[in-house]
Amino acid sequence: MDIHQRLAEFFRRMEVAPPAASAEEALALVCQLIEEVEDELCPLPREEPPPTVFTGRMYAPRPDMIKPWVRGGLAATTRRHVIFCEKDGRIVIKRRLSHATLLQKAGKPQ
Repeated sequence: MDIHQRLAEFFRRMEVAPPAASAEEALALVCQLIEEVEDELCPLPREEPPPTVFTGRMYAPRPDMIKPWVRGGLAATTRRHVIFCEKDGRIVIKRRLSHATLLQKAGKPQ
């Protein structure tokens, strides 16, 4: 399966996953699902530690690329995306260059 198909599967799984209740839970969900998709569908084996250059396999955001966000959540920057995890568990994934929104997932109702 090519990377575009795997990314589409990641977004599909994100949409059907239970909502998160916090920024930390939201980021954990993103990381869990991206790793699950790649472990199941990517023909390339996981490298430890993850490489700093693109090899064709997607990885969860690197810890040094996850920063506190001004609105009280977390922002994780990846090669092509920025993932915003808000304090209420809401997740927004945007393209880095165009800022186009690719996914919006509501947080868990309080």
